[in-house]
Amino acid sequence: MATTSFEVGINTLTNVTAISQIALDVRDIAINLKARDLLAAQRVYNQGANSVLYDIYGKETLDKLTLKSMGQAGGSEWMDDPSFTFQMLGLSSVQDSADEAVSKHANYADYYISTLLNDQNEAENAAAAQASTILTVHMNAMHKLWDGFIDCTMVQKGYNPDEDQTGSIDPKRKYDEFIALYVGAGQSLGPSWEGYLLYALAQAASKHFGTVDENGEALVNKDIRGLYEWVQRIMSEEDYCKRDESISELWTINNRIIAKMNLSLMQMLINSMHDENEFYLVPIYARAIVPQLSQCRTSIQRKLKSYLLDKEYEREDFSRILPLLQQSYDCLGFTCEQVGAYSDKVAECGDYTSNHPMAGFVPKADVQTISKVDLDMHAIRQLLKFPTEADNIIPQMYYKHGRAAVIVEDKYGYDVMSLQEMARSAIVEQWSPYYSDYVSYYGREFYADSVIMNEFKMNTETDTQQDALLLSWMQFGVVSEYLMGLLGSADQMCEDANDDDPTKYWDEFAATYIGSLEGIDLGGSDQTIDGFMLWNVANRRAISFDTQNDDYYAEINDEMLELLFAGQAQLLRSDCPNFEKTVSRTLHLMIVPLIQSVIWYAIKNEGLDASSNDDGLVIGEVAAKSVLPIVEKFDPAAARVIEKNMVRSGANFVPVVDGAQTVANAFYFVLDEIGWGCDYVGHAEGVEACQYDALMKSTNNGGSTKQGDVIILTLLANTMVWGFSAWL
Repeated sequence: MATTSFEVGINTLTNVTAISQIALDVRDIAINLKARDLLAAQRVYNQGANSVLYDIYGKETLDKLTLKSMGQAGGSEWMDDPSFTFQMLGLSSVQDSADEAVSKHANYADYYISTLLNDQNEAENAAAAQASTILTVHMNAMHKLWDGFIDCTMVQKGYNPDEDQTGSIDPKRKYDEFIALYVGAGQSLGPSWEGYLLYALAQAASKHFGTVDENGEALVNKDIRGLYEWVQRIMSEEDYCKRDESISELWTINNRIIAKMNLSLMQMLINSMHDENEFYLVPIYARAIVPQLSQCRTSIQRKLKSYLLDKEYEREDFSRILPLLQQSYDCLGFTCEQVGAYSDKVAECGDYTSNHPMAGFVPKADVQTISKVDLDMHAIRQLLKFPTEADNIIPQMYYKHGRAAVIVEDKYGYDVMSLQEMARSAIVEQWSPYYSDYVSYYGREFYADSVIMNEFKMNTETDTQQDALLLSWMQFGVVSEYLMGLLGSADQMCEDANDDDPTKYWDEFAATYIGSLEGIDLGGSDQTIDGFMLWNVANRRAISFDTQNDDYYAEINDEMLELLFAGQAQLLRSDCPNFEKTVSRTLHLMIVPLIQSVIWYAIKNEGLDASSNDDGLVIGEVAAKSVLPIVEKFDPAAARVIEKNMVRSGANFVPVVDGAQTVANAFYFVLDEIGWGCDYVGHAEGVEACQYDALMKSTNNGGSTKQGDVIILTLLANTMVWGFSAWL
């Protein structure tokens, strides 16, 4: 089989010479623009010049691959490409639907470049060749990676690419086409490193930031070559793509390559913002990298969009923009050290330290990477907004294998914490004090994971209730049960006094409860659009239930911070008896936001029809199921009340048939049993968590009650009140 060789030391498995020659079109456009021959440049862009196309039998056709067609390639058929999906989200307005985002922005690269080529401004014209690489080739190269990955999953399902004459599913070729678009024809070695596509761009970026090896090659290019060679080893196996390990490895490789590619774009964006001679390139680099931040902290992405995409760049904004970009490095998968210092003009930023603060909490152990699992949840939420033709395979991969929470990255290995790993963690099984209660109530182990995986495989495209169910089980089910396991582990390690440091588990609890999206400031992000973990749930519910403190974040989280610092101090002096009490209070405090969520959705769902497609029906049910095993333990009669009103079952189900106040009252004795009472729950839209307490006081003082309240009191008085847990 014919292959393609590149001067930079890369030999492909298949022949991808033709597609690599799109680089020569970029070269020719640049030459024509420099000669001020605008019509010739337009002709090369629109009609192509160097990259021939072949039919399914390998025969050369009269047509050429064009940069224009590549810039128009994105659309509904690219919805399984997460890079393209994030691009659509990042370019669109907040109010745009998924369909509107695609219809408005699918051709973003071609529209922008065509505008440059038709502009009468000479400087704008000159940018068109660079924009072809930065916008069009960059996105198409990433798409080839994802195309190759999806093809590999098809091979695992039994598809045989060797029997496909059309070549539509061919993971080997797709990955080779990626490297062809990355390097491009005509790329030379040092000292000139002359070229026209992404390899050459990375060389230019590394020169500005001093991120080259001893031979002058950009570290990004060296790393991508190594990762591509890893792909080749996988594709050279006899049963390539058949093993689960191959799919997992390719998922990791794709994400690592894309992180490296985005690193170069980030470097060039900073360069263009700082060098006044390259200000004209700012909107091009910004269009390539800022939309990708839609997978990161929402408030930061929106600020950067307002500075760089919604208006013309202004030099005086540099000092405001740079810190926002630097805060996004970690989310995109690279570090301050990897970006480097911008010559002697901009110093290298500081990377995260082991005691990096999270919403005001300062850990003793290095747990920052664990906090980033919320980025995977956020990515899943973003991706589920778009229809898919591949059984939600990419959101599945985020759930099963993870991307953001990299635990190990060195020459010996690469390991990522995933949501599924949390859902099936031995920590939960061994040390969660409520593990047996959850298994008993659900009737099986790993219930949340089973529901999630079954829903992923039900390809219902844009069913928002399915999306809500998936995300709610991750947020309320997977995360909360994992948190219980971490607390149990910390307590056990303190008591055992073995080599396993309980501080690590304690701080991991804090990191997982808070998450990375909250930032470092006391109270977390001041934007509730950021965050996905229980800290964020508590802050959202505090607004609804009037339980914010004077600093406008949840009183629950204020109390949680005190407990987290208290636990640290107790561990420092090995005060395990008091630490056990702190663990118990922390465990049961984290349940309160879940209870608030059940009550909130009881309020919202009251009056809805059972057939309603309102997301609240699903979220309310999952929130209820996340706490029902604990309610069942302390008050079985209350569990029946909550089930009747919140858990969809049978044709006769009526949402919140007894009213939201009844659901709230059902938690009264449970809240008392877990040691927090109902004060932290608060009140919302006329529903009082402490109504029973108030009525009892009124009755004891000789007051009277209404008939409806008597019914509620009777119901509650007849519930079984179990003794305190051994954990209290």
